[in-house]
Amino acid sequence: MIHSVLRSLARHPLYTAINLAGLSLGIAVFLTMALIVRYETGYDGSLPETGSLYRLDQVWTLPGRTPEEIPGASFVAAPFLRQDFPAVTDMLRLMTQDQPVHVGPRVEQEETSFTDPGFFSFFRLRALDGDPRSALSEPADIAIPASIARKYFGTVHAVGRTMRIAQDARPSIVTLVYADLPLNATYHFGIIERFPADAANWEAVTHWGSTWGQVFVRIPDARALPAVRAGLRRYMARHPGADTLQTIRNDLGNGGLTPVPFRAMHFRDARIGAGTISRTFVTILGLVGLAALVTAGINYINLATACASLRAREIAVRKVLGATRAALVRRFVAEAMVLTAVAAFCGLALCEMAIHLIGTLGGWQLTLDPLFCGLLCLATVLVVGAGAGFYPAMVLSTYAPAPVLAASRMPAGGRMGARLRAALVTLQFGFAIGLAICTLVMTDQAQFVRMMARGITTSGLIVVTSATDDSLVDRQGALRRALGTVPGVTGVERSDIYPHFVTDGDTFSLDTTPQNHASLNWGFATQGYADLYGLKLLAGRWFDPQRGEDFRGAQRLVPSIRSVVLSRAAVERLGIGDPQAAIGRLVRQEDTAPTLRVIGVIDDPRLNGPHERVRPLLFYGLRPDDQARTAVAIHVRFAGASAPDMLARLRAAWIATAPDVPFAAETVANILAEDSRSDREHGLLFGMGAGISVGIAALGLYGLSLFTVSRRRHEIGIRKVLGARAWNVLALLVGQFLRPVLLANLIAWPVAWVLMRSWLNGFDQRIALTPWPFVEATLSALLIGYATVIAQTLRAARQPPATALRDG
Repeated sequence: MIHSVLRSLARHPLYTAINLAGLSLGIAVFLTMALIVRYETGYDGSLPETGSLYRLDQVWTLPGRTPEEIPGASFVAAPFLRQDFPAVTDMLRLMTQDQPVHVGPRVEQEETSFTDPGFFSFFRLRALDGDPRSALSEPADIAIPASIARKYFGTVHAVGRTMRIAQDARPSIVTLVYADLPLNATYHFGIIERFPADAANWEAVTHWGSTWGQVFVRIPDARALPAVRAGLRRYMARHPGADTLQTIRNDLGNGGLTPVPFRAMHFRDARIGAGTISRTFVTILGLVGLAALVTAGINYINLATACASLRAREIAVRKVLGATRAALVRRFVAEAMVLTAVAAFCGLALCEMAIHLIGTLGGWQLTLDPLFCGLLCLATVLVVGAGAGFYPAMVLSTYAPAPVLAASRMPAGGRMGARLRAALVTLQFGFAIGLAICTLVMTDQAQFVRMMARGITTSGLIVVTSATDDSLVDRQGALRRALGTVPGVTGVERSDIYPHFVTDGDTFSLDTTPQNHASLNWGFATQGYADLYGLKLLAGRWFDPQRGEDFRGAQRLVPSIRSVVLSRAAVERLGIGDPQAAIGRLVRQEDTAPTLRVIGVIDDPRLNGPHERVRPLLFYGLRPDDQARTAVAIHVRFAGASAPDMLARLRAAWIATAPDVPFAAETVANILAEDSRSDREHGLLFGMGAGISVGIAALGLYGLSLFTVSRRRHEIGIRKVLGARAWNVLALLVGQFLRPVLLANLIAWPVAWVLMRSWLNGFDQRIALTPWPFVEATLSALLIGYATVIAQTLRAARQPPATALRDG
């Protein structure tokens, strides 16, 4: 039977090639999107026994503001969780940060995780060398991933080797090497070490406002989860730690904790603004893959039913020779499945060629898992082959032998068949146009984010983030001077406020209305910071080196009035309408007694991403070489050199001054470019999907137009005999072919508008959803449709009537 099926497919090579190309592209898109969906939904699935694990997220509920969830929590609650909730059988603290690692003369920055000794009973990482049960039994013990072991020691068998982390005087001893976690893991842990002895004094342990760590709990009985969730809702007031209840109410509101299932963290982080890829986006990608497959199946149905007349005599002869309808149905379904099987093989090859590029675009580690892809291809062959082949098989098997053998012209399927084919073409182009609209909107938004006004000067500016290392607090003056002598450097300033990093938030209020609290982000800045970043002064002045009171902010315990500069958003948050009216006003910071006097107001610098609102900022003055509360970043303005050359020069100067801390710096332009990168790449991914979908639809339209023109040759000849001109015939045929493309907009426009409005609502700064992307996508689809059918319609319109009547 297979030989007979292949012979039938070879008898009509053009239609077979069109179907094969469409199905191959559709299956390739489907497989690629399925791999992406599997990757995203499989986040944190590589760790065993995590079904009962939960991360406790801290929730702030300040009056008059939307509750704010943070993917982290203070450690204040940690000692009380098991005694307050019997359902909690285990608890673990984790704090991840980058630290310098010393191995011999080599110094590099690596991810490290502070945790409790029971880490490996909580997270069962696969051990490659060493015993997890005793891995962190001593304070100097550390566990490292295989990648770190190979990087520094050349082998995974590194137990007993030593490395020094940060400024620890004693070396740490490797007691375990574990297998690296895949990229689709929320936490990769890096070098794992115990909390140091002085951790009990850390703000993360004593104050609720410090949420740099994570608290995980194990709740084996899921039925107890509602009670635990209810008990954690206002947990801060129950265990205030070193904070007073008044401070908690003012700074954090009636906040608490909420348990998040370990396997749900990935999409939960995206929902609260801490991740990039949402469940909705992944669902859309899955639907794109499914729709591409359905589109390819529609092509097969369209061409198979349209070309039924080509096989009418074959069917009649088979019936005369005794073939039953069931046998014919089985035969035609088998043809569809064989064609789909060949297309699945081709689609798998296309997918393998594309996944590296697609993975690079989206940051996915995609691989062709033989079992997963094999089962998916088998299911595709069975479902698509049987589904796409069944309806044409039912249509073809209904032909009666006598009328077919007696007729001079073969049946074409009637009006119902033509209407069905038009409806399917409409559905195809509706999907393709919708994807094209989404692509245009996403591309426009990414371009808008890239070009939008930031309120700062971004070119020729570098942020040296390695200066924030705590060991450099007393060397920041020397570092600033060393970097300032580098050729090409035109300015060096210090501040802990810079793009993509805004410092702590605290509660402030006007001295006249102390009951009205406003949460502001505050930090330090030296006198030239405003000029370096090109900040626009709306009222008042910036910090003046001739005024001593402008620089008392660095001395946190000085009981005198301090000068501060506010941003426009901070002024509005405090309830002052006009920036000029803020000058001279007195402000209090809740956790300190000294009063603050506003000396200036700047326009809002947009330092965070486009999804977030502009942060309200409060600046304290900092002299160039004074110590702040902690080490702060160094900001370098340069000219007359390329960014890579300047980074190399700064690195050399850094190594000469602070060789014990790895150099880390980036241009402001590159930091801010990350804001539009993911949206630009997602738009490109949608563009690829739209292009392939339009290509599949155009293939189907091309095959359908070939058949339709062939079937209507006789009609065209009669029309020309009756006086129709070539352009009349051309308009008739082109109008018939493009009508479904126009009707497709009735599907594409509303769906795309709803999806894109929802997507754009996730941005604080966004483009307006105008009709132009919709019109552009529609015109492009019409142009592609016109280009697809014009050749054969023009040939038919120009054909002499005599030839058409003789051959038709």
